[in-house]
Amino acid sequence: MSRRSYLPHALPDEKIILLVRRHPFVLFGRMLLWIVIGLVPAALALMVPGDFQGIMENAVGFPLAVLGLSTLYLFLWVFLLNSFVDYFLDVWIVTNERIINIEQRQLFSRISAEQKLSRIQDVTAEINGFWPTFLRYGEVHVQTAGTEDRFNFHQVPQPNDIARKITSLAEMKRRYDQVRDELDRAET
Repeated sequence: MSRRSYLPHALPDEKIILLVRRHPFVLFGRMLLWIVIGLVPAALALMVPGDFQGIMENAVGFPLAVLGLSTLYLFLWVFLLNSFVDYFLDVWIVTNERIINIEQRQLFSRISAEQKLSRIQDVTAEINGFWPTFLRYGEVHVQTAGTEDRFNFHQVPQPNDIARKITSLAEMKRRYDQVRDELDRAET
């Protein structure tokens, strides 16, 4: 799949500069939580005093245990899938023309927003906490001149580098637009 396919409603001569997803550690943390919860029944089976096999051979206990465990693991698979879908489909795209923010809110709910680079007023990078500082991931806040207060890039790797690149692109775009406007005025 080419990088071009990620670009919704591509403008002429528009090129992807950055395609950013959350840091992989965020996905690892979520997956680890669900895996630990999945190991709880096995740990409980080892810690239950007495004859666990006798309980499982009981005519009523076995079907209830199978039903309960099947339900638990079905929900765990759904939560694991939801965590992966949320990670994979949350994407922030920075092109030479605009910023596109695509966030998966729920399994069947997605929000997309975009803003032109020339409308960017302020870009801030923020890193809070031990793991984000150690692994260098955090938030990037983009303040625009539009009705949307901020574009927030959540838990992205290297937020300082991303903020610097967006600021640089916005400045270049503003200078390019000024020169183009001056040339247009000079021609008329």
